[in-house]
Amino acid sequence: MSETGRKYSDYGYELLRKTLLPELLNEDHDAIMYWGGKLLARKNPLDDIEEIPPFFERAGWGKIEKQKEGKNQWKYELQLMSDEKNPGFSRHLEAGFLAGQFELLYGTVAETTMEKKRNGIKLHVYIDPFRER
Repeated sequence: MSETGRKYSDYGYELLRKTLLPELLNEDHDAIMYWGGKLLARKNPLDDIEEIPPFFERAGWGKIEKQKEGKNQWKYELQLMSDEKNPGFSRHLEAGFLAGQFELLYGTVAETTMEKKRNGIKLHVYIDPFRER
């Protein structure tokens, strides 16, 4: 079945992200989710950073928008759901995915940091232009 043929509920997705994974992974949850995001990037390489927002929506990760682009740094905002005042679950998976995509696209080490905001999460992607992956 094609990836567009299946539709899962937000409730089922949130059960996994809010309850099951944090319980299974315990204190290593955020680090494992970040690493998992990088793994997903390697398994789903994109051709261009402009493909990131459509991928996020297709994956059910929400709406992400590039806010600023610099020489070695990009800033994105991941919007929270309208009924979410605080992130309902860790977004380290998404942060790792961004870092992984930038590593693939630029052939260097990348890191994504997160900053919680009122209506979303700022994701800051940094690449090291002097260090190859």
